[in-house]
Amino acid sequence: MSKVADMVAILGNKFFERVLFKKQIEKLYLIMGGAIFFETLSAAVEFDLFSLLSEKPGLTATQIADHLQIDHKPTRILLLGCTALGLLKKSKQSYRNTRLAEIALSRKSPRNILAVVRWQHHINYKPMHSFYDAIKANANVGIKEFDGVEPYLYGRLTHHPELEQIFQDAMEDISIQSNVQLTRFVDFAPYKYLVDVGGGNATNIIALAKKYPQLSAAVFDSPSVCDIARKNIDKAGMQARLGAVAGDCFSDEFPDGVDCLLFCHFFTIWSEERNRWLLKKCFESLPSGGTAIIFNMMQNDNEDGPLSAAMGSPYFLTLATGEGMLYTWQEYEAWMRDAGFKEVKKQVLIRDHGVIIGIK
Repeated sequence: MSKVADMVAILGNKFFERVLFKKQIEKLYLIMGGAIFFETLSAAVEFDLFSLLSEKPGLTATQIADHLQIDHKPTRILLLGCTALGLLKKSKQSYRNTRLAEIALSRKSPRNILAVVRWQHHINYKPMHSFYDAIKANANVGIKEFDGVEPYLYGRLTHHPELEQIFQDAMEDISIQSNVQLTRFVDFAPYKYLVDVGGGNATNIIALAKKYPQLSAAVFDSPSVCDIARKNIDKAGMQARLGAVAGDCFSDEFPDGVDCLLFCHFFTIWSEERNRWLLKKCFESLPSGGTAIIFNMMQNDNEDGPLSAAMGSPYFLTLATGEGMLYTWQEYEAWMRDAGFKEVKKQVLIRDHGVIIGIK
């Protein structure tokens, strides 16, 4: 009987491990191997593997090695990682992109996130080694990886032009792909003059101005960023309606005549205290009926996710400023009301994004 019992126990354990507990074990592998798996993706992006397979689907490992000019064994290791992660699929001896890789990782796709992967690898990854220390200090101690005395990442990147370009490329991609939701789902028809605070290279206001012919707009950002924005505005031929105003939203007044202040992926950068102060400044600056709009990824109100919030928040603590995180819907709504906005609305968008609208 003991042998039968032992066999039943073994079979039970195998069933538990292979079926009932399999997903949890695989999730643990993803967590424990996070550094390895990300660098697998990053290496594939640097080799432009997914663009190659988009152009030439069905290549064998040997053919891929020849195209990438690397040896056969490291090619096998790279392909194993990408296949196990669900980025490639293998049929007999040939490899193809999965739909995810075809959309997000091939240069042929207008929705690719290659610049974002490079940003994570070249700027974010090494400083995140200091996450534990950042938690203890409640400060962005990971910034020590970059030369300079500026307290925030954005200032220190000015000492590293190549890295600053990688950062700006990633921000442009994020703006193009996520902020398209603004033009699609949020109505800007009531506004005449919009200011995009921290608006970067003008991607947002160019897209909005193309859809709303009544709208004039300006980027409100640092001088160097405004120079980039003006070049993009000139390239788009929209100088008559768009512009860039250099300034610091915490120390300088907003441009005159504004009836809509837009903050895209901005409030996540700063502390609750700064955000509350900034919303009060918005309220005081806007005319009656004027609007402040917050657009970014949101944390669930019960603080259990989503993964995008859990991934983004350590970056703001450890590297960007040491102050911010992805806040909850309820926090933004409360801050808006406390600042004096009489009407506060929220709009749930796709990919964990949302809009909080405050009307004076």
